[in-house]
Amino acid sequence: MTQNTQRHPFLDDLNEDVTLVSSVLRGELTGRDQVLKVVKAAGGLYRSQTPTFLGHADDRMFFQYEADLGNGLTASGMVSIIRDDNGGVSRLHIAFSPLGAVLSIAEGLKATVSDDLDADLFL
Repeated sequence: MTQNTQRHPFLDDLNEDVTLVSSVLRGELTGRDQVLKVVKAAGGLYRSQTPTFLGHADDRMFFQYEADLGNGLTASGMVSIIRDDNGGVSRLHIAFSPLGAVLSIAEGLKATVSDDLDADLFL
């Protein structure tokens, strides 16, 4: 996966009650449709995405990548994907760094999805 037009393979496996925790959110977000909306909107903020690590440990998958935000900032992203016994994704934890990139992504998400989600959810 090198471009934001490609799909994260775990998105098709999200449970209806999946929970998202992220460094760009003030709290948890629950529900397949809402989580998809945020993940897709975040991916839309990337000019490009370059994977740097993919691995598994028990029921978790870890995906690390670098994203060019197109505004002079680069974000390092780490996604922890937790699957239930049926293989569905029950929890996502998506962390970004450095802080400037975190704030840029949060601002972009707030501008993009605040009509559908509470703007106070984002930093």
